Amino acid sequence: MPKSDGRVEVFYLGWRANGDGLDVGLAVNRLLAAGMRAWRISEPRPPADAGDYLVELKPQHQDALSRASVATAPWRAGIPPDAQALTPPATCLFAGSASKFPYFAYYALCLLRLGIDYLPCGGAALAQGALDHANLLVLPGGFATWGIDAAEDAAGADARVRDFLAHGGSAIGSCGGAFYLSAGRPGWTGTAAAKPLYTHEYLQSGVGIVTLAMRPGPLAFGCPPTIEVPYYHGPIYDALGSGIGVAATFHALSLPGRLAIDNPLDEDRFLRDMAGKPAILMVAGDRGHAVLFSPHPEMGDLIRKYIALDGYVRHYLPIRGFGTMRDTLRHYRVADAPSFRLVLNAVHELMVHARSPGESALRSPRQPGDELAVLCRGAMAALPELGPGEENDLLRDIAARIGSRLEPAALRTAAAMREAGKLDRLMPAYEHLATAIAEHQTRTSDRTPTQQLMELDLAVALLECWSRVAEWDLALARTT
Repeated sequence: MPKSDGRVEVFYLGWRANGDGLDVGLAVNRLLAAGMRAWRISEPRPPADAGDYLVELKPQHQDALSRASVATAPWRAGIPPDAQALTPPATCLFAGSASKFPYFAYYALCLLRLGIDYLPCGGAALAQGALDHANLLVLPGGFATWGIDAAEDAAGADARVRDFLAHGGSAIGSCGGAFYLSAGRPGWTGTAAAKPLYTHEYLQSGVGIVTLAMRPGPLAFGCPPTIEVPYYHGPIYDALGSGIGVAATFHALSLPGRLAIDNPLDEDRFLRDMAGKPAILMVAGDRGHAVLFSPHPEMGDLIRKYIALDGYVRHYLPIRGFGTMRDTLRHYRVADAPSFRLVLNAVHELMVHARSPGESALRSPRQPGDELAVLCRGAMAALPELGPGEENDLLRDIAARIGSRLEPAALRTAAAMREAGKLDRLMPAYEHLATAIAEHQTRTSDRTPTQQLMELDLAVALLECWSRVAEWDLALARTT
């Protein structure tokens, strides 16, 4: 057991005692960011389940977790031999012109909800060494499929990513990011020795909610045997090379989808091309450590909700009525999606093997204000007038519920900003989100009401989750 200096003690932080809520991951990651040590338990030993944590806490940390209703218990035994020390994630989130809002923003939401701060970076920043101080690169959906040099006219970005992965760096990729980490096309890193069935012409699959069958292993910690995840034309692997583990396979098609891209995945294609095929890959080799998600766990219940609104709800509205469909939509957990646990497990599995991060010199160049809240209010005001009918009544109910979250989130953000000098790690993400959302609002005009609501829901959730991380950092920094 690590020696105590009289102030630092080891505590047990378990999922079950905390209702399997994502504040467990938030607490671990903010403690790591604050310089404390944490271990992930990889084998069950009562009272601990696989995936639970041991964390170092100072007295003020104990107070902060208690005030946040996160349950911990003193750990009187030694650190178990299977407990894996976690390196603090130092994360770069690819968010350039090839992964604009909202593509990168789904990962921004997921990472912030899990307590993982990040530096946004485009192709030019990657080419100029943004990864020098990082140990994790997150590659969202978008157009990394073409290679970052080509997609962003950023000569040298692909070489920098390859060098990062070859020298202790790690990566997580979803959809386009997973293509980029695969083999078979110019610019790809070849981290996974696997070529997707469809490469350049990837739109031949489709859009929907798919069910994954999890295989035993670290990515399945705390997850049920199957889990629903949004899917948008992600890589389909029909043959794998060496050094690849399969963490999950495609199990069933839950819902076809048309949201944003009107290309629904159909049952025949799913059964022919995808059923039983790998959906999540884990790779460890001389080209880096990586987790490749063919679907989008970071999109979670947000996209699931609006795909359901476009199909499932419309179909069952005349069958089950307004009240049942309203409650169905109200109870999607946008900021607490079950699939976020897959991302957390992936991050912590990679952090078991990660290199120690350097101290980044990137900081916010100015004092931010209430830009995100202003943008959310503008998006709310820009929602279209809706006519009569129960389907539009559902849209109005969704809009009203988003609106009821906006001002409380804005107040929390304003309170955190009063101590912005203590939040250096979070400011680059905040400023980038504000800039990216503002640019998006000026260039989009043909979105459906459903898509407008989805993007507003996303923006308000980002405001909420950023504020929550800021509040945790401020609480952990306070002395008794």
